[in-house]
Amino acid sequence: MDVHLPCPPLREWLPARLEGQQVGAWVHGRRVPRTLRRTLTQWPRLTSEASASGERASAVELAQLDALIFGVRLERADPPSACVELLRPGALIIELAQPRARPLRHLLGAQLRPSKVAQLSQARALHWLERGCYALEQWQSVDPQGVLVTLARVR
Repeated sequence: MDVHLPCPPLREWLPARLEGQQVGAWVHGRRVPRTLRRTLTQWPRLTSEASASGERASAVELAQLDALIFGVRLERADPPSACVELLRPGALIIELAQPRARPLRHLLGAQLRPSKVAQLSQARALHWLERGCYALEQWQSVDPQGVLVTLARVR
């Protein structure tokens, strides 16, 4: 396993990484952490279900994407399987997973144990490998703090 230095803030890294690419952001209401919702608003929004305005991500729209970016809770990850299945081979998946905020633990200085974070991050990596994705990359951001960034390519 390679050890890397912390990454740049997501607000700087994501636009530079995705420059010139056709990107769609999947936002599933309140399941996406608030700090990640703010990050995802930089790209055109896709939805997996019909919204109140009748919007729905079409198969053609998804097949044209170079990258799909979405946010989930680290402890209860629910990736947009329906969207991922429609991506073309070689498309980039960017999963932003944030641990659930626990204000009381934060006040007491009792954060999520590193071993638990490692276990959850390993589960995220295995999820994408089991789906047949390749070129997996995973790291933790420094701003917003603690966001686990997983990148994978669709086979």
